[in-house]
Amino acid sequence: MQDTSPGALAPAAPSLDALRPNGALYQADATPADQRRAPDDPELRQLLGLDGHDTADWWRAVRPDDLAGARSEYAQLVADGTPMDSEYRIRLPDGGERWLRDRARVCTRDAQGKPSALLGVIDDVTHRNTLRQRAQEAANKYRLLFDSINSGFCVIELLFDADGQASDYRFLEINTAFAQVTGIHDGIGRRMREIAPDHEQHWFDTYGRIARTRVAERFENGAAELGFYYDVYAFPLGDAALNQVGILFTDITQRKLAEDALRADGRRKTEFIAMLAHELRNPLATITSGMQAIKLGSHGMAMHPATPMMERQIGQMTQLLDDLLDLNRINLGKVTLRPERTNLAQLVAQAAEAFQPYYLEQRLTLACVTPAHAVWAQVDAVRITQALGNLLSNAAKFSDADGHVRLELHQDGDQASISVRDEGIGIEPAQLDHIFELFAQVDSDRHASFGGLGVGVALARELVDLHGGQIGADSAGIGQGSTFSITLPIEHHAAPAPASKSAGDMPQAATTGHSILVIDDNVDAADSISMVLELLGHRINTRYSGPDGLQAVHDDRPDVVFSDIGMPGMDGHEVCRQLRALPGGEAIRIIALTGWGAQEDREQTAEAGFDFHLVKPVTTAKLREALAAVFS
Repeated sequence: MQDTSPGALAPAAPSLDALRPNGALYQADATPADQRRAPDDPELRQLLGLDGHDTADWWRAVRPDDLAGARSEYAQLVADGTPMDSEYRIRLPDGGERWLRDRARVCTRDAQGKPSALLGVIDDVTHRNTLRQRAQEAANKYRLLFDSINSGFCVIELLFDADGQASDYRFLEINTAFAQVTGIHDGIGRRMREIAPDHEQHWFDTYGRIARTRVAERFENGAAELGFYYDVYAFPLGDAALNQVGILFTDITQRKLAEDALRADGRRKTEFIAMLAHELRNPLATITSGMQAIKLGSHGMAMHPATPMMERQIGQMTQLLDDLLDLNRINLGKVTLRPERTNLAQLVAQAAEAFQPYYLEQRLTLACVTPAHAVWAQVDAVRITQALGNLLSNAAKFSDADGHVRLELHQDGDQASISVRDEGIGIEPAQLDHIFELFAQVDSDRHASFGGLGVGVALARELVDLHGGQIGADSAGIGQGSTFSITLPIEHHAAPAPASKSAGDMPQAATTGHSILVIDDNVDAADSISMVLELLGHRINTRYSGPDGLQAVHDDRPDVVFSDIGMPGMDGHEVCRQLRALPGGEAIRIIALTGWGAQEDREQTAEAGFDFHLVKPVTTAKLREALAAVFS
């Protein structure tokens, strides 16, 4: 049990020895300031220069110009117990002098609580103070230089706690610009914790590390309590025993604020483009559904020569919106790859096969060259196919009729290279460094008919970068064609090819005659998709809000519910949750109808209880696919 009586030893007292194990530890009575006596300890008296003297008067050894300060601190210690930590010089018998550090604490108190005994330690700090004096002389020598620079400069002494951790630092030297770039005035001799108690710990840790390791560091960091952001070069100064660090620092607060503003502005633009692309899906979805309805009806539109042209343009608009949304999701860090072991030779061949009809329509020849053996890589097959599709679309766009495009895959050591080479308009050398920047256009003044937003190749670069690969462009110049190349890391160990789905594994077309409820707050979008579903042979009920949709389900239980997600008041997720909560609600097929198609959007609809996620704009084929999936 701990003794808490007035005469008990103070718990903190033994730590004095731990702070300086090489010092002379002593215990003495708490005498008045003018009667301080040195204990009968040879080591202590030798440090004080009192050995060989009859008198034990402590103050006899102290130099007169240091005496007042030392006695004042001692008087405070014996008066109210304030710990003493004082440095002073003593006179040696041979005429020299020694610097001592005198630290003492109260170890016992009398019945009235007044200090009665002291525990202290005396250290010879002559060597350290000599080094400090030399550092001071060097600082004085270069003061004119320090004061002439606009950057802040200071010399600090690191202070470490009993565990050896940097807990504070004291300013030893500052230049003229110091106050301007810190807001700290009269800093010399003051501690940082005294000036800014909440100064971030990372500053102390960093300077402590530099003082201990003797390795300079360059970094940028903020000082919130001071209200500044700094570019800092900090370096060890003088002898290691001094624990001194020199700091040259520049105020970069305005630059950081400007960078933050640019990032915020860029984020707002990114979010705006994403929202714009999403909002454009609604009118595009209505146009798409309207086209499908006209083709399915008895209007003769299916055979009209303008129909395929309009469908191609709708497809291009849809692809552009998809690319914009994907780019923004990447910029916002919302794209997550799902890599699987994939045969790149098969993936490249399938991409070429998918684009053959489009190339035939454009009167272009697409040749595909792949190795006879499998080339395995850990990739997200959907995303790499998307990147290849964008490069193939780009090659077709900038090629003349009857031109040739070559898609080729070859293996080079630990890498696979996929190239798309065309014979089109080519790229000027000066444009090659900027071709992958978002919204970059290749010489749009000279080739206005080939203009575009530059979204496709920018997205391809982002998707390849996410895979740890590289993408590049090369061209001999205008009229010389261009080559886009993708490089990806590959695997060498063999693996069985993934099983392909047979025709029996694919969802079959849904039968007609289902009772379907369509819920969408966009009247045109709801009516147009309802029209298409009705022409496909289904019985349709259309509602324009979540609550009205729920009421329709109560009145007449449908087989399938198509629900928009982004509706005011009650959104599609809540509609789905309430439908599932109804008696027998688990049997209703519920399909999400939305302009958002990212993986996180699909996960949210699945969590809400949807059976299928359908992204606007919706074609007849996609409607059939969705119905087939929920009835399979």
